[in-house]
Amino acid sequence: MDLTTNERKLALKMPPNWVPPVPAWGSVFSEDVQQVSMCIIGCQHKDDADISDFIEALNNLSTKADVCDFATCEDKDGLYQTLATIYWADGKACADWLDSDAFALFWELYSDEKWGFGIFREVFNIPLERLETLFSGPIHNHGMSQIRKDIEGPIEHHGYWGGMRDRIPLSADDAFDTHQCLDVIEQNGNRIVVGAHENLCIIRSGQDWTLTKGEQREEYLNQIEPVLKAGMNFLRDEGEEVNCYSCRYMTQFSPYKGKKECTFGLAFFRTMADLEAWAESHPTHLAIFNTFLEIAPKYGPELQLQLWHEVSVLPAGNQFGEYINCTKGTGLLAGLLSA
Repeated sequence: MDLTTNERKLALKMPPNWVPPVPAWGSVFSEDVQQVSMCIIGCQHKDDADISDFIEALNNLSTKADVCDFATCEDKDGLYQTLATIYWADGKACADWLDSDAFALFWELYSDEKWGFGIFREVFNIPLERLETLFSGPIHNHGMSQIRKDIEGPIEHHGYWGGMRDRIPLSADDAFDTHQCLDVIEQNGNRIVVGAHENLCIIRSGQDWTLTKGEQREEYLNQIEPVLKAGMNFLRDEGEEVNCYSCRYMTQFSPYKGKKECTFGLAFFRTMADLEAWAESHPTHLAIFNTFLEIAPKYGPELQLQLWHEVSVLPAGNQFGEYINCTKGTGLLAGLLSA
């Protein structure tokens, strides 16, 4: 990824002579991959609902995808959202899958109110020039980076306010502003389709403590995770204050095997500037950032905790969320309330 100042219209945010406080790495995708398609497909349900058939059907349906991660969370309405985050390196293959008879039958079956839960799908097509990924180690990979070709680093463009923007190639020429709102494309009774506006910003930011032991495990569970959870709950419950449409703080699991020691926040912000403002100045994120920096530097490359994120800024068009029998606070629907 070329982040040099040559021929940039917009200057890098990186301070002169910058040295990152901790090392980090980024993913490199094959040259024939121009975009990554991400489908978030799930159900909204009561805690005691039987969703096993839905999960099994979705798991079987997703076998041809490049990546399929299952996770669950409690949402702001006191219900649960259990979903799969599904990635495709081939956008046409993703579109064909969504248009297939098998998916149509699945979607029609579980849209029936008889199941007692709502279903949703959020479909995003992300050009690589509008994407960045970041990892705390050179070996591990999560999310869409499970389909990467290689890894680069340690990189210097991180650890400062603005590094996230600097790592997105198109930021050299585009400030990613927007003057648009989310829009209802289609509505029929309990079914609503929402279209994303230009430069909607999505962050999926994860934590994997599977390999932590002893002191490092205790520090994560007792010091880092509580402030992380508080920050995610703020975005979930009061995100409109910082133009965050919705946030899910999710625990990953494997169907038939149970929960993993992996969590991630999945948040939709109106713009990248809104995400940056929350990260740089809001007490809930500063608590997360400062707690991490109190602990991580003393371990350096021996840090056992695996941290990662992927951030994308979407072009308008071909980005949407469809919600059937869901509450108004679900996903992109929540953004309509703050419009």
